[in-house]
Amino acid sequence: MKQVAKEFLPKCFGVREENIIPEFDYGKGRTDLVLVNISNDYWSHRSDQLNLSQPIIDEQHLISFLQIHGRGPVTEDFFIACGAQPKRKKRESLKWLRNNGFITELDSGKIRTARNLRRHVTTTLAIELKLEKWKTALRQASMGRSFAEYRYVAIDEDHIDPAYANLDEFKSNNVGLLSINDSGETTIHWSPERGDPYSNLYQWKINEKSVSEVST
Repeated sequence: MKQVAKEFLPKCFGVREENIIPEFDYGKGRTDLVLVNISNDYWSHRSDQLNLSQPIIDEQHLISFLQIHGRGPVTEDFFIACGAQPKRKKRESLKWLRNNGFITELDSGKIRTARNLRRHVTTTLAIELKLEKWKTALRQASMGRSFAEYRYVAIDEDHIDPAYANLDEFKSNNVGLLSINDSGETTIHWSPERGDPYSNLYQWKINEKSVSEVST
């Protein structure tokens, strides 16, 4: 089922093949399939004008980046001293971020993240795949709200009836429901409303993961 879904669901949602991320880890769990739509204008701005095609894959580097990104210009000493992360790791992250252009130093001596750097993923769909265990899939899909604007459960067509009979549970959790057969024929039984992800870290993590797919 996973291979069929990987081949046909991107077409169903209008997502290009290179924007498929299988098995994305986000702390609380792992989503079977993530589809992302990327702003080509932003990617061009980031790679060509800012020269930042290198993704931030290391989680410690990403945490350090977000700490500086959220605070604005700070002194290096302040950055190293604040927070619970080990100082040695923060210094290593700062060195990597500076060497790769994500951190710039102002005339005042303070540091800040690269100007005009924003997330470029415009839409993220998280899809949980299950042959028939819709309750488990629904619970897992609900947790995907940490990083995805849209969340779906995909059930094998032969086992969709129990899930469809409980469609109200999907609606109350704002999780979409679709079925797919062995030939890739897909039926969307309910589409969720857009929801804002609540984890800045995992929003950026999926952003940087998508950068790594585009830049290779």
